[in-house]
Amino acid sequence: MSTTARQNPLTKKSQVLQVLNAGGRIVTGHRPGLLQLLDADDSPIPAWQTALKAARASPTQSGVFP
Repeated sequence: MSTTARQNPLTKKSQVLQVLNAGGRIVTGHRPGLLQLLDADDSPIPAWQTALKAARASPTQSGVFP
């Protein structure tokens, strides 16, 4: 990912998987039950919860925390 702030949130599992493949990770957010996507530099990337949950359920991804 680039260092430029993303204007639109990621809405698709494939988009989230691209971030994960580039060294990103999914973590538990600040509010209970919410997930957050971080890039390789631990900067937050806006993403829909449905896309995060779908990518998190993908068995082939490393760096994804349940």
